[in-house]
This record gives sequence, structure tokens and C-alpha cells, in this order.
Amino acid sequence: MNERWRGRWKTGLPILVVVILGVALLTGRLSPRTQVLTTTRMLMGTLVSISTWGVPPARSDRAVNRAFAEMARIEDVMSSHRPTTEVSRINQVSRETWIPLSDALGQLLQQGLVLTERSNQAFAMGLEPLTGLWGFSSDRAVSAPPPSSAWQAWLQAYPATGAIELRELPDHTRQIRLKSASVGLDLGGIAKGYAVDQAIAVLRQEGVDNAIVDAGGDLRVIGSKGGEPWRIGLQHPRQTDQVAAVSLLQGDMAMMTSGDYERFFLHEGQRYHHIMDPGTGTPAQSGLSSVSVQGVGGSIAHGLSTAIFVLGAERGLALLKQFPGSEALLITTEGQPIQTPGFVGTWLAKP
Repeated sequence: MNERWRGRWKTGLPILVVVILGVALLTGRLSPRTQVLTTTRMLMGTLVSISTWGVPPARSDRAVNRAFAEMARIEDVMSSHRPTTEVSRINQVSRETWIPLSDALGQLLQQGLVLTERSNQAFAMGLEPLTGLWGFSSDRAVSAPPPSSAWQAWLQAYPATGAIELRELPDHTRQIRLKSASVGLDLGGIAKGYAVDQAIAVLRQEGVDNAIVDAGGDLRVIGSKGGEPWRIGLQHPRQTDQVAAVSLLQGDMAMMTSGDYERFFLHEGQRYHHIMDPGTGTPAQSGLSSVSVQGVGGSIAHGLSTAIFVLGAERGLALLKQFPGSEALLITTEGQPIQTPGFVGTWLAKP
């Protein structure tokens, strides 16, 4: 996948999205039903925070614990670094073999392949061998690019289309087939959004109507905070001590961000980052440093942020139009914002 989860899934520095919860954090002065209750755990290689509003503490704890358990379950299915996960087992099977899929992984792959087709292959879920070549699939520090012969050989072998094939059987189960040894599942550019979606679904099952799930900057909100929106600050990709924009989100809204500052190294004056362009076999050079996408679902918003980053502003915004209800804030490598009309956010950064 173009983009790994942080830590084992996405091993870089997390995009800093600040959730400003305001005076409701002063829980000692408020009744349980007017408190924002926040729990933070290390999960998927990043800090994941779940906050609820207007729920008694015992009920909130039960719901939040279930939501964290669901996110952990998804990581156990979709991580490409743990040898026992479903994704790892698929990567270990001989290519051209049809392999049964769990419902969750089958559904996510189906969503991802829609993005792959509509983005003209800019969004890809089969790049595990490529990210391995560049060293971004491990926790070790990387300081230099691989020999050009290595990624050029991968580029020549990688299928132009049909790298990942899905089929549905008469019993409605799905199977997957990877086309060649140059293909391996890496779901880092979509799976965290899926995990956030599923955590929100669990909270709703538990009767929580007002909450935010923030997985290291990739987040989704439902409801509000006592009638007030959840206030989200988005870090500037170059000026790390600055908040570039603030979004006031409420109702049901996901916001996912892809950037070249999460994990990168500088070599001979050039920045090399972890978001791979499957068309070149190298880190994407699209003139963008950050892409934030808002939409009603985390999976699609996450995949779109990755695809737009690879495509660049013009082609990326054309892709965005194919997903009604999705809006974006793009930040160029020069630090200039490109904001679609419906993006909920105010640009704050100084030139």
C-alpha cells in the first residue's frame, strides 16, 4: 500500500491532529452527562484516543473498551508485519493461487479496488515488496535510497493492471489472488480508516451518540460536544510548531490525512518519504506535502488522501469529484493551501 500505518503499520512520526476539548475536560466540575471522557492507548503503532460526551463513566468505559478491542482485532487481521495475520499469510502463499478471505478483509479490499480503478492505479494495495525495498516497511532508520536497479526491476515486474484479483463465490464469500511475486498486500493507505469506522460502529452499538475516535490524526466524529463541534487542529507539514488549519466537525464526519512528513529521510538534499507512486517505483513527487480528506466514511477518505497525494492537485481533485460528499485540503510543497469549497476548516498558517 502507498502508505503504512504508524509504528508497525506506519512507522513514522504521527501527523499531529490536536483535538481541543475545551473546558469539558475539567471533569471534576461537571456532571457525568456533560463530561468529555477520553481514553488513550498505544495501538497500531500510534496513540489512539477515544472521547465520548454525555455518557456516564461506566457506560463510556464499556463502549470504549469494546471499540479498542475491535481496532486491535482489525490490526490482527490486516497488519503485514505480524506473521500470523491474515494479510501476512496471504503474502506467504504462492502467487496465482486463490485464497479464501474473511468478510472484513474481503469488504475492505473491494472498497480499495474501486479506488484503484478510479485513480488509474495511483492507489495500490499490492506494494509491500516495493516499500520493503525502500526500507519503509521496517522500524529501522533509513538514510539512503535503494540502488535504482532494485526499484526499476520491481517496476518492470509489477503488473500494470490486475495486481490483486478478487472473486465472489456462490455462497457470497470472497477469494483473492496475487498476480506475481512483485505483489504483496500492504493496506496502510486504507486500513486505519476502516479501523476507525469500525470503532465508531461499536460505540453506536453501545448507545454512544457523541464521540471522536482519533488514531494518530486519522479520525472520525459523531454527534457533538454538548451542542458544540469537535475542534480539530491540523499540523503544518513543514512548520511543525504551527497549526495550519482548524476544523469544527460535528454530525458524522471522518478526516484522514496523508503527508510526506510522517516518515522520511533526506539524502543529498532531497526528501524521500514513505508514500510510494506505483507508476514510478519511487516516493510520490506530486508537488504536495499533505492531503486531508473529509467524508462520511474513514476507509474511503483514507484511501482518497493517499491517492490524491500520489496524483497531485489537478488529477487528485478530479478523482475527488467521483466521490460525492468528499472534500479536501491540499497543502503544496511551497506551503500553499488548496481547499475545496465544502471542506470544513479555516486556514491559519502564515506565509
